[in-house]
Amino acid sequence: MPFGVTTSTLMPSTRTTSEIDSSEIDEPDAPDSSGTSAGSGHDRPTAAPSPRSLRLEYVGAALTALWVSRHFWLPGHHPSAFDTVAYSGPNLRLTVDAWRRWSLPLWNDTIFGGVPHLGNPQAGALYPPKLLAVITDPSRAIGLLVALHLVVLACGMVAVVQRLGCRPPSGFVAAAIVTANGAVITRATQFEQILVLAWAPLLLFGITALLTTPDGDPRPWRAIAGTAAVISLLLLAGHPQITSQLALLALVWTITLAIHHRARRRLVDLGVAMLLGAMVAAPQLAAAASATRAASLSLARNPEELRSPTLSAAPDHLLQIVWGSMRSVDEAAFAGGFESIAHVGMAATVVALIGLATLWSRGNRAMAVSLATLVFIGIVWALGPRTPIFDVAFDFVPGFDAARVSSRWLDLSVVAVAVAAAFGVDALGRGIARSTHVALAEGTVGVALAIGFGSALLLPDRLTLATWVTIAIVVTASIRTRSSWAKPGYATAFVVAIVMLELILLGRGSMIESVSASTSYDDVSPGPAGQLADVEGLAVAFTPDGFGDVDSMVRGMRPNANALIGVRSLDGYDGGVQITKRWVRLIERVSPDPRPELPLRNNLPVPFTPAVAADLSVRWVLIENARDPLTVLPGWTATPNRDELFSVWENPAWRGSALATSGARDRALTVERHRPERVVIDLGGSSPGGELVALDQQFDTGWIARVDGRRTDTVVVDDFFMGVEVPAGARTLELEYRPPWLLPSLVVAIIGLLGMAAALSVGRRTATADGKNSSGLDRVPMGGA
Repeated sequence: MPFGVTTSTLMPSTRTTSEIDSSEIDEPDAPDSSGTSAGSGHDRPTAAPSPRSLRLEYVGAALTALWVSRHFWLPGHHPSAFDTVAYSGPNLRLTVDAWRRWSLPLWNDTIFGGVPHLGNPQAGALYPPKLLAVITDPSRAIGLLVALHLVVLACGMVAVVQRLGCRPPSGFVAAAIVTANGAVITRATQFEQILVLAWAPLLLFGITALLTTPDGDPRPWRAIAGTAAVISLLLLAGHPQITSQLALLALVWTITLAIHHRARRRLVDLGVAMLLGAMVAAPQLAAAASATRAASLSLARNPEELRSPTLSAAPDHLLQIVWGSMRSVDEAAFAGGFESIAHVGMAATVVALIGLATLWSRGNRAMAVSLATLVFIGIVWALGPRTPIFDVAFDFVPGFDAARVSSRWLDLSVVAVAVAAAFGVDALGRGIARSTHVALAEGTVGVALAIGFGSALLLPDRLTLATWVTIAIVVTASIRTRSSWAKPGYATAFVVAIVMLELILLGRGSMIESVSASTSYDDVSPGPAGQLADVEGLAVAFTPDGFGDVDSMVRGMRPNANALIGVRSLDGYDGGVQITKRWVRLIERVSPDPRPELPLRNNLPVPFTPAVAADLSVRWVLIENARDPLTVLPGWTATPNRDELFSVWENPAWRGSALATSGARDRALTVERHRPERVVIDLGGSSPGGELVALDQQFDTGWIARVDGRRTDTVVVDDFFMGVEVPAGARTLELEYRPPWLLPSLVVAIIGLLGMAAALSVGRRTATADGKNSSGLDRVPMGGA
C-alpha cells in the first residue's frame, strides 16, 4: 500500500459523543405495515472490514488492470499505435541510448535538424520507470510500462477509496471503472499520456492524507514525502495536457477537503509536498521552460479546428460516448472519434448517482458537489468550443488554449465517476434505508430510469437499455425490499457483477487490442533507409505516412521513425515545443503553401531541386518508387539503395555537413559526432582572415563553442543553422550542449531529494517515538460510514 499505509491503520475513526454533531443523528424510521422498523438490519453499525478483504481489493484491482492491458504485455503482442512508432518509440530509444552512455538525454539530433530532447516534456527523459527499457528492448518496455501504470492507477484508486472510508468491494469497483473505461483505455494507447494519468489516484490519496490529519497531531512527514514523490513523478512523466488535468483535479480535491475538514492549516503541509516534488523535477521543468521560449506555441489548436470530431466530442454522440454500446461496432466510429471514447457504462453511472445522493444526504455536500462538477466540466470541455463554459476557459485560463484535443477532458469525468461509484457501492453494502436517504436514493434511480428510457429514442440499443433498467431495479430493491435476496450483501454482489459484466462487454475490441501487433517495430527491417544510418548529411522522405502500418512507417522514415534507425533528418513530427519559431520560418521560406503544423515532407516544393536542397543542407531523399523521381527530384543522383517500395537519391549539390566560409569561398570540414550533445570539427587551420563555420544543425542557445579550447560565441546562420566565427589559424572547433539552467536545476533536484529523504526519516522517528502511526494516514470516513 502506498506511503507506508498498513492495514492496521485503515480502521474507522472514532469520536466521543460530544464530538458528534446532532445533525448527524437520525431519528428511527417509522414502523412499516408489518410493524418492523424500515431500517431494521440495514443501518446498524457494521464491523470494520478485515485486513484480508482490504488486501484482496488490491489483488483484484491489479488483476483487472493486467487483464485490460493483456494485448500489450502477453508474449507475441506489441504496441503498434501510430504515435507509438512515430513518436513514443523514437523518443524512448533516444532516452535509453543516452542512459546506456551514462549521460543525460539532453539533445535529439535526428529530427528537425536537432532539437532539445530533455526540453520536450512528452519525451519524459528523466522519468525513472523508463529504466525498464534499459534491460529490455524499447518496444517491449512500452507494453510493460503501460501495464505497470494501469496497475498503479487501479491500486491507487483502491487506496484513495479505502482512505475515504469506503468498505470493500467499493475500492475494487472504483478500480475496475477507472481502468476499464474507454477514456483510460485510449490513454493507454498514447504512451506519454497514461504515464501521467496513472498517478491521479495516488495524488488524491496524498492530498487526502495531508488534509485530513487532525491539527493536534504531529506533522505527517511520511505523507509529505510520499505526496512529493507522486508530484515529482507525474511532472517528470510530463505530458502537458494530462498534467494540467491533474492540476485541476488536485485543486478541486484540495478545496473540497479544506471545506469539509476545515483543514486550512494543513495546506502548509501540502505546499511543502508540492515544493519538494517540483524541486525534484527541476531539470525537466527548467528544460521545458527554456524550450518553450523558442517554441512556436501558435501551433495550438484554434477553436474552429477543435470542432472536428477527431478532437472534440460530438454532441449528437454524447450518450454513446459516455455509456458505450453493447453492439459490436468500431468504437471510434460509434463515438465520433477515437479520442472521444469514454464508455463508463450505464451501471456505473447509476451507482455513481447513488453515491452522490448518499454523500449529499449524509452531510458531505462539498464532496458531492465537487465530484458532480468534475463530471460536468469534463464532459462540457470535451465538447470543445460549443459552450460558453469552454469559450471562457479558452480565452482566460492560462495554458487552456494549448490543449490540443478537447476530448481528453473526459479523463476528469471518468475519475470522478469512479470515486462516486465507490461511495454508491459502499452505501448499497451498508443498506440505505433511513427516511432521510430513501427519497434521495429513489429520486436518483428515477432520474436514471428517465435518462435511460429517453436515451432509447436516440440510441436504439435494446441490450444496453435492458442493462440500465436492470441495475436501476436492483438498486431500488436493495433500498426498499425486505426479501432475503435483496439484503445488502446479496444486492451489492449483484450490482458489482452487473457493473463488471457491462465493462467487459463494452471493452470488446478495445483500442488496446486494435493497436496491438504480433511484430515489434524494433524487428522491422529498415530497407534502403537503413543504409543512411550514421552517414553524414541530412535526409528527408517523400513517402506516405503509412497510418497503422508499422512496416511502412519504419521503412518509409515516417517522422520521427528515422530515429529508430539512426538517420538524421531535417523533418520531424511533434505537437509541442520541438516545433520552433525558426522551424516555422524555414517552412514559410521554402514552401509555396506553408502549413507548419504538418511535417516538412508536406511542405517541400515539388520539384525539389538540388539547389534548394543544398541550401537546406539536405543530402539524401528517400522516395517511394510509385512516384516519378524525374518529376519530384530532377537532377538528383540515383543510388543502389533501393527495394520494391523505396529508393534513396543523393543530392549532387550537397557541400558538406560543416562549411567554412571566407568571402565567396566555401570549404567542407570533417565532422566527428561523439554523441548528440558533443560535436568536434576539424578546421585544419582556418584562412588568414578567419572564417564563419556553419553546421547542419538547428541553432539553440544552449550550445557552448570552444575554438582550440577557448570559449567563443555561437551565431545563427541563415536564420536556422548553428554557426561559429573562428579566428585565423584555428584548428579545432568543439560544440557541446550545456544549457545554463542545467547545473542549477540539478542542484535543486538533489536538494529536493534530500528534503524528501529527510521528511521520510523524521516521519519514521516520530512514529517510533510516539508508538503509533503519525503519518496522518488513518482511515477517515467521508460520507460512506
